[in-house]
Amino acid sequence: MTEMASDKILIVDDSPFNRKLLRLLLKNDGYELREAEDAGQALQILEAWRPELILMDVRLPGTDGLELTRLLKAVRLAARHASKRGSTR
Repeated sequence: MTEMASDKILIVDDSPFNRKLLRLLLKNDGYELREAEDAGQALQILEAWRPELILMDVRLPGTDGLELTRLLKAVRLAARHASKRGSTR
């Protein structure tokens, strides 16, 4: 087992084959995995679960992987800004 074996990974891919392949490869190394078929499912999972890594397909139905990445980055920056503002009060 690797040092990162307890790390959490979110797999976001609309292809069941790709998700299964990644699941088989990563689960054997002890990673904690969650899977989403699209951006909406990924956002639902991320509301309550914080992975260290997100493996995401660029071509997702609806909101594509690039747009979801931009959204997640914006949310992260907004949260960081809000916490900095709250700590100065």
